[in-house]
Amino acid sequence: MATDDAIVSLNAVTRVYGKKVAVNGASLTLTRGRILGLLGASGSGKSTLLRLIAGLEPVDDGDIRIDGETVSSPGRAIPPEARRVGIVFQDFALFPHLTVAENVGFGLKGQPAAIRRATVEALLERVRLADRAGAFPHALSGGEQQRVALARALARDPAVILLDEPFSSLDGPLRVEVRDDLVRTLRDHGASAIVVTHDAEDAMIMADDLALMDAGRVIQTGTPHDLYTRPTTVAAARLLGPLNLVKAEVRQGMAASVLGQVATILPDGAAWMGTRPTDLTIGAAEDAVQGTVVSVAFAGTYSLVGITAGETSLLLHVTETTPSIGETVTVAAAPSRLIVLPIEA
Repeated sequence: MATDDAIVSLNAVTRVYGKKVAVNGASLTLTRGRILGLLGASGSGKSTLLRLIAGLEPVDDGDIRIDGETVSSPGRAIPPEARRVGIVFQDFALFPHLTVAENVGFGLKGQPAAIRRATVEALLERVRLADRAGAFPHALSGGEQQRVALARALARDPAVILLDEPFSSLDGPLRVEVRDDLVRTLRDHGASAIVVTHDAEDAMIMADDLALMDAGRVIQTGTPHDLYTRPTTVAAARLLGPLNLVKAEVRQGMAASVLGQVATILPDGAAWMGTRPTDLTIGAAEDAVQGTVVSVAFAGTYSLVGITAGETSLLLHVTETTPSIGETVTVAAAPSRLIVLPIEA
């Protein structure tokens, strides 16, 4: 048993397929009782990383520890069933010929019948499916199927729950409902969980902590708020939402651009200055860009407005009076909302 709060630790983990490096020196930590979101675009290596933690694939370098025990390293691989991990796959992978109760109890076959029955009943009560114990998977909604898969994963009292794109087949209000149900169940259970997703909103709403992946690397970790407001690279910033970028120049700890000035720790020279569309406002200000409205798209709670000012192009969310195409406006950002980022090779 680990003596600290780390339930899962990855140290410089690498996985290679032929000439393709799927995971490249990835390091991260899941803290006991917290939800870690693993966010990245398709092909970034996040699902491969989850499979490495689960023991479904070996590591080529580095090591993985679960609850203080090394479960993967070159030449060493503890099998999945001995790792105390529960897995919820994208398609939930329920057994169609088994009832809800039989699916949940599938991994408890070695236990006495009375204990197995009590465990299944308690879990179905917890995920609010006690009245569906005798139903078969085809008779369930997508949200109900996911709750069955989660109950089955929790049945063996795992050290960590691994969820791979749990909402990929769901859309609209159902997606929100299922996501909220999942988070509630994980928190009620006090579970430690890693959730793989390509959706920034899902990741930020669900996770206590985030790990951002790009091209097989973990490029930044931290809380959702910290990563959204203080990304360290353009790639990290863009993973968490739309970003306006303008050219900036750094001199003696200050970055300057058409959007204004802000302190930075970057060295002197060229840089990017970024801001979110939600952090730009229309109106007179000391540091403002005057430009022409070139596009307006209504999005319900806001309008997405495009502005050009010479070589500068900006997108902003407007929630009040929407300007018209061709109108000249001034656009400003509060210095606290500006992000200075390095120009990457």
